[in-house]
Amino acid sequence: MNENREEVEIAQDVVEEIIEPVDNVVEEEIKNVKKSKLEEAQELIESSKKIVSQVDSEVDECKIGVSEVANEFDATKATFNETVFSNCKNLLEKVGYEYSSSDDEPFELSLGNEEEQEKFYIENIKTGRFTGLILALIMGLLTAIGLVYFALTQLKVDIKTLTPETATEQINPILTWIGTFGGHTGGNMVIGAIILGFSSLIVAWIVYAIRVNLKAKKNLYVAQKVYEKSSEYCMSKEECKGEMKKIDSHLREAILEISNFKMMLEEKIAKLKRVLHVEGEYDEEREYHPTSKKIMRETEKEMRAIEKLLNTAITKNGKLNFQSVQALSSAREVYADYLGRIYD
Repeated sequence: MNENREEVEIAQDVVEEIIEPVDNVVEEEIKNVKKSKLEEAQELIESSKKIVSQVDSEVDECKIGVSEVANEFDATKATFNETVFSNCKNLLEKVGYEYSSSDDEPFELSLGNEEEQEKFYIENIKTGRFTGLILALIMGLLTAIGLVYFALTQLKVDIKTLTPETATEQINPILTWIGTFGGHTGGNMVIGAIILGFSSLIVAWIVYAIRVNLKAKKNLYVAQKVYEKSSEYCMSKEECKGEMKKIDSHLREAILEISNFKMMLEEKIAKLKRVLHVEGEYDEEREYHPTSKKIMRETEKEMRAIEKLLNTAITKNGKLNFQSVQALSSAREVYADYLGRIYD
């Protein structure tokens, strides 16, 4: 009994001598992986998610703001056309002044190509621990099988002739032979069993550490690429947000200009009604007073300026259309000229 206990203690000492250096290396490797590559990769992924989420939120808020202003612009434009503009057009026809609407390019008010605005989704990284565990179990099992096979070949046992019954009889000789790996001349099956088990464990542990290490390196590389792409995505979204702010500002100024022209043309409507009341509707023999003709010309000029602004596409390819900016500038000039004639 004491002899078996001493053998077990010797086997434990032998195994400790074998696995201690490997144990230290593996623990240090896993520790370094966790502290450097894996955590750094996870931090990069979390940072990427944070900045992407923030910029997406800001862009969505801008979209909502622009959408509200666009709806207000559409409603203001429709009301203006149905009332003031159509009224002016009808009155000009009654005084024999033909007004033909200009043919502009199709009206557009959009916030860009939907494909360009697809959100950037970031997947979580996988540590590789699960696959590492599976690989470790497989390699540990293969190590045990390899040692047993090697022992059988050294014992001159024909594997092909083994049966379940004869295989059981070979367990003790195999473990005894493996026990000689400890450096003792007399093999012991207890030492062999411990060496077999710990050899499989060491191989499994090394495979696990290598798998986690390689996966961590790959994760860090992937996380760095994701962070770069997320930064590029955020830059493009910042440009998109800046463009939407331009569109928002342009629409607000256009709405204000519609209000200005509404006031101007309502004044012209009153004057045209006065002309019709005093001088009558147009016929071939009627000649209107020069002042009345001037009112007609001014009405047409104002109508064309506001029509150009209302019918020119606000956006082109998802960006503020320069033609619309020019139309707004022209409308402002007409309004400034109107004010100049009154207050100068």
